[in-house]
Amino acid sequence: MAEQPPWEDLPALCWEAVLRRLVSADDLESVSSVCKRLLHISNTVRTSLSITNRLTPRCLGSLLRCFTSLKSIDLSSFRGDPSSVLLHIAQFPLLGDANLVSIAECFPALEELDISYPLQSDSARVTDDGISDLSRKLQRLSRMNLSGNRSLSDQSLVVLSVNCPSLKEIKLGGCGSIIGRGIAPLIVNRPHLVSLALNYTTLEAIFREELVDSFGHSRGFISLDFSGSFIWDGLLMAVAEANIPLKRLILSRALGFSFDEIQMIMLCHQDIEVLDLEAVRFLTDDDMSVICEDLRSLTHINICRCSNLTMATLYSLMTQCPFLKAIKMGKTNLREDDANETDIVVNSQVRYLHIPYNGKLTDECLKKIRRMCPNLQYLDVSNCSKITGDGISGVLKSCAEICYLKICEVLQAEGLKLNEEQLAAFISKCCHLKNLNLMDCVMKNCYTLRGINVRNYNNGRGDFPLLDWKLSMWSSLRRIVPPSRLVSSETQDFFLKHWLSRQG
Repeated sequence: MAEQPPWEDLPALCWEAVLRRLVSADDLESVSSVCKRLLHISNTVRTSLSITNRLTPRCLGSLLRCFTSLKSIDLSSFRGDPSSVLLHIAQFPLLGDANLVSIAECFPALEELDISYPLQSDSARVTDDGISDLSRKLQRLSRMNLSGNRSLSDQSLVVLSVNCPSLKEIKLGGCGSIIGRGIAPLIVNRPHLVSLALNYTTLEAIFREELVDSFGHSRGFISLDFSGSFIWDGLLMAVAEANIPLKRLILSRALGFSFDEIQMIMLCHQDIEVLDLEAVRFLTDDDMSVICEDLRSLTHINICRCSNLTMATLYSLMTQCPFLKAIKMGKTNLREDDANETDIVVNSQVRYLHIPYNGKLTDECLKKIRRMCPNLQYLDVSNCSKITGDGISGVLKSCAEICYLKICEVLQAEGLKLNEEQLAAFISKCCHLKNLNLMDCVMKNCYTLRGINVRNYNNGRGDFPLLDWKLSMWSSLRRIVPPSRLVSSETQDFFLKHWLSRQG
C-alpha cells in the first residue's frame, strides 16, 4: 500500500490559510486540480467569479452553492438576458457578520430585519458579534426575525434589548443556543415588546424560572407564539397573570401544558381575538365550551387536527363567540349528531369555514352549517367523502354571498359526487367565481371564471363535453386542466384555437 503524502494530514484550516496567500487566480486553479480535497477547500476561499456568455443560469446556481465566500461577480463577458442571472445572485443565501454590518451601514434607519433560516457555512454565519455590531447601528430597529441562526446565544438578545430602544417584535425558532436566560432580560429591558415568537424550541429554551418571572415586567405583549415548543405549565400561568393586552395566542403543535393553563389564560385575557390550538390533541368538546364562554371577542380560531372535536364545538363557537369571522376545523371529527336544527344559533359574522378532511361530514351536517352561517363567503370541504351535490347545492341556496368568495375567491370541493342537475343548480348560484376546483364538474355560466380543473372528470359515456361549452361566455378563462386520460388531437387544437393553456 502506497504511503500517504505528509500534506494529506494537514487540517482544512491550514490549507485555507495557505490558499488565501495565493495572489493569482491561475495559481488557485492549479492547486484545485491536484485532488478533490484541495478542490473543495479552494472553492471555499475563492472570493471572485467571472461569468462567461456560455454559462447558463441553472449552472450559475450550482456555482454559487460551491463558492461560499464570493465577494464580487463579474458580468462583463455575459451577453445573454441578465435578469435570470441577477435573480440567482439575489437568491444567494449565505449570510455572515460582515453582511449584517453592511446592511446596518447602508440602511441606518432600518426598522424591520428578517435574517431567518440562512444557509450557513464555516466561513459565513451570523454570530453574537454580528448582532452586537448591528444593534449599535440600528437605533430604530423595531422588528427582528432571528429564527434558524444556530450560532447565536443569549448574548445576542441582551445586546438587542440594550441597544435597540424601539424594538417591539422578535421571532426566535431553531436557535439552539438561546435559552430562557437570554429571553428573560429581553422582556425585562423592553417591557413594551408587543410580539414574541418562540417557535419549535427545545425543552431547555423554555424551562427557565427567569423567563417565567420576566412576564411580570411585561406591559405590552399583544401577540405570543409558542407553536411547536415544549411549554412548562408555569410559563402559561405567568402569561395568564401578566398585565398585558393579549390579543393573539398561538399554541399550535405545542406540548407540555394542560387544559387548566389554557383556561386560566382565557379567564384572565378575555380580549383575545386570534387563538390557534392546532394539534392540541387533548381538547374535547367540553373543553372548547368552557373556552368559548370567556372569549366573546374571538374573531379567528384554528383547531385543526384536534380529533376529539365534533359538531358540538362548532355549535359552541357559533353561540358564544358573536364576533367570530374565521374557523379552521380540518381533520377533526365533524359528523352527524342529534342536535335539533331549530335550536341552532345563527352567527351572521362567520365568513370563512375551513373543514377539509372530515371523512364523517355529511349533507345533514352541511344543512346545519348553512343555517348557522348564512353569510359564508369561503368554504373548504375538500376530501369530505360523504358529502354529495345535494349538500353543496343546499349551502349555496342558503349562503347567497358564497358565490362572490370575497376572501380568497376559491371554492374547494374536491372529490364531490355531483350529477349534471346538481351541477347546473350549483353553477347558477356562482356567477362570480374566480377559480373553481371541482374534480367532476363542468360549468357554463361563470362569467368571471379564470381557471377550471376537471382532471378526474368521467361522465361514463367516454366523450369529452368541453367542446360544447360556449366560449363567448368565458372571456376571462385563462387556464384549464383537462381529464388525465388521453385528449384527442381535435380537442388539443380546440384549446389552442381559443387560447386556452393546457396542462397534461
